[in-house]
Amino acid sequence: MMKAINMTCLFLLMAVVGMTQTPYESLNYLYSIQGNNTIGGIHNRQPISNPNQYSQQLHSITGDWPGLYSSDFMFESWEIDDRQTMINQVILEWNNGAMINLMWHACNPAGGEPCNWDSGSGADVKSSLTNGQWNALLTNGTALNNNWKAMMDEIATFLQQLEDAGVEVFFRPLHEMNQGMFWWGGRPGPNGTAALYRLTHDYLTYDKGLSNLIWVWNLQDFGSLASDLNSYDPGGSYWDVLTLDMYWTDGYGYTTAKYNAMVNKANGKPIGIGECEDLPAVNLLDQQPLWTFFMGWSELTFNNSNQKIQDIFWSGRVIVLDEMPGWQGTGTWQNSTVQYLQAEDYSNTSGVTVQATTDPEGGNQKLTNIQTNDWMSYHRVNVPASGDYTIAYRVKGNGGGTVQFEQAGGAAYGSISVPANSNWATIYQTVTLSAGVQDFGIKALSGGWDFNWWSLTPVSSARSVGELRLPQLEAKAYPNPFSETVKIQLSGWDGQSAVDLQIFDVSGKLVRTLDATQLTDDRYVQWDGLLATGEQAPRGIYYFQFYTGRDYISGKLIKE
Repeated sequence: MMKAINMTCLFLLMAVVGMTQTPYESLNYLYSIQGNNTIGGIHNRQPISNPNQYSQQLHSITGDWPGLYSSDFMFESWEIDDRQTMINQVILEWNNGAMINLMWHACNPAGGEPCNWDSGSGADVKSSLTNGQWNALLTNGTALNNNWKAMMDEIATFLQQLEDAGVEVFFRPLHEMNQGMFWWGGRPGPNGTAALYRLTHDYLTYDKGLSNLIWVWNLQDFGSLASDLNSYDPGGSYWDVLTLDMYWTDGYGYTTAKYNAMVNKANGKPIGIGECEDLPAVNLLDQQPLWTFFMGWSELTFNNSNQKIQDIFWSGRVIVLDEMPGWQGTGTWQNSTVQYLQAEDYSNTSGVTVQATTDPEGGNQKLTNIQTNDWMSYHRVNVPASGDYTIAYRVKGNGGGTVQFEQAGGAAYGSISVPANSNWATIYQTVTLSAGVQDFGIKALSGGWDFNWWSLTPVSSARSVGELRLPQLEAKAYPNPFSETVKIQLSGWDGQSAVDLQIFDVSGKLVRTLDATQLTDDRYVQWDGLLATGEQAPRGIYYFQFYTGRDYISGKLIKE
């Protein structure tokens, strides 16, 4: 079964799999299953007001939910209005343990949003740009360039919601870039579609500061694939996963030549079948074992017989949702501690409205000086399924005291005391809940509290389950973004134990270590932007981690 793989690539793959540790939990999972398993997925296209309909159709045939959930930001006015509905579904799917894939059939920036598929207006998804317009699109500050950035600003607000909710996204913009049906595609060479992909990557990463995106580079299965993999490559630092849309475009389907071309180009990175009508049979996946996932294209998936669909999704090689590992929130990019469920808003007894999706870094929803028997937060929650959940709430005890999670008018789920004058405390409790709409709240059993946020998530998806975690360490980086140097301030350190500060690049590679001798009296370390080699660190996203004894804290840095 392994004969189709070039042996040099195989040895390289084995080496990469053994050493790869990225900042993304779901991407690490792809590396871990290379050569052994393939995640079964499905795309949920129009209408995104019903964002799970094709997953439900698959479930009706197989009894299984897909391990990969996919959807689209879309382009028509009524679809744009339903983007939030789709995002809510994405958060739920992630919390349920699915891998998330998002794409964007973007309108032509010459016309902006909304638009049509193919009305002949020139602003449709299926439209084109002149060479002059293309050059203007790539030129900073032009009207076309600004239009594209404004469209990206719109979807960035939703992607930021996902980052705040702890969701990692396999993001697939400008898909099928080697075909000219869409306005962005069919332009080979360094100043073609690959240049727009780089612009899109850099804007969302550096200007918008998004760091939960796993970048997917996608081509279609033309006979020219071997050369297209070179002429449309945006550069290895711009993509994390390589995918191929399989529609038998050249009439030959899943050939060994295409598979080997993908494996060779990926050079150890994961590969996947980005879209397909003809689902890959189990014996094909045995012969081409490095496909880490496949994604059936919505209604076209069901052109396969029910028997074939069942054979594939029921096979030992293909991973479905209940076989996924569950996300523990260990990605170093994320600041949030747990994920959120949707909830309606109520007022506490002091008349202050609190939102369930409060910014976990504080934001504008923080409540202060909550008194005895006040509701810190009171929400109506739709519990999706009966089972064990982790309730997490973040409080600061100004005078010390006790807080309790309880069902409104019903059961109390336990109380926990927090010391006086503590740092912000993230309290975790495991509770057994029944499915359905229920009212829950966090109540102060004694006065003198600040309250930040609360959330409810299945135990299988929670980062940590325990009675109480009082973060002894806090860190702040400034300025951030930075151009030359950045100060990373540490508080909560005892001043005695050894302290190390490690800097990682976006791939998870350690690039610099700063030790305790570089911790100043003001308790900050200044990173001069140099790598361990003495070279200036390139522009991009970095992560820091402070280690002191058994405790650590991490954060994100953006170098301009």
